[in-house]
Amino acid sequence: MRALKFPFSIDTNGHVATADTYEQVVRGQLIDVLMTNFSERVMRPVYGSNLGAALFDPTDELVQADAAQQVVQRVNQWAPRVVLRKVGFSSEALQPGKLFVTVDYSAGAFDQSRQLRLPVSEFLSEETPV
Repeated sequence: MRALKFPFSIDTNGHVATADTYEQVVRGQLIDVLMTNFSERVMRPVYGSNLGAALFDPTDELVQADAAQQVVQRVNQWAPRVVLRKVGFSSEALQPGKLFVTVDYSAGAFDQSRQLRLPVSEFLSEETPV
């Protein structure tokens, strides 16, 4: 199976880089669904997870739990190859004001467990100067 590599790039020969393994294809699809907001795709206006709108208050634990449930539903709908194990949100002391989504997944029932961590939101915290 060959597909475009995510993120899009050009290889050393000047050709479009391709993902050569099934795991790379599944990882690219997961990132695509997570980072796409509604109405970004002209012919698919409800494609993606719309995390920006789901996390209107990223510091609230109930909002994070609801957003995690929405991520599970939308990944299952738009990227059925991804087997989700856990979705969570966290912030770091080293990067105050940033919220990260962490997804534990596998590329099929018999694949090893993998983890993907992406920044999804920036917010003002007590440590962030205004």
